[in-house]
Amino acid sequence: MPASVGWHVLQVVPGQEQSMAERAASLVGPELLSACFPLRYELLKKQQGTWRLVTEVMFPGYVFLATGDIDAVRERLKLSTSFARLLGAGDAIFSLTPEESAFVSEFGGAGHVVGMSEGVIEDGRTVVRSGPLRGREDLIRKIDRHKRVAYLDVGLLDQVRVRVGLEITRKT
Repeated sequence: MPASVGWHVLQVVPGQEQSMAERAASLVGPELLSACFPLRYELLKKQQGTWRLVTEVMFPGYVFLATGDIDAVRERLKLSTSFARLLGAGDAIFSLTPEESAFVSEFGGAGHVVGMSEGVIEDGRTVVRSGPLRGREDLIRKIDRHKRVAYLDVGLLDQVRVRVGLEITRKT
């Protein structure tokens, strides 16, 4: 694979992100793709009176892929009869900016899942003690303590606001 790896976005049918990522990865092959996944996040949901850790897709209808040869990837994806298209205009394929690429590759870690974070609210200020939001408190725009989620402004894929799991254990 060429040294310069770019991050791109594959638009798929919402709800089929994981299966389409697997299909695209097998169709394109590891020699062209260094990564192909939907970004997910963990959150606690109350189900039948019990809080359970569940995983949901952060960007419904989108799969991220990293490659050094997007044109070869595009040609191989054309062989598929499934609905999937690279985001772009005409023949131009959009690449993620370095900041967006860093968010996608680092925020979810090796498993591409943004884990639960835990924090406190001290004097009206959110302090995240553990988890992927630690040190990224500036991204938090709103907290729903009842649902145990934080809403972040990331400005990625026309979705300015996304949800991630955040448990606030104390408020002073």
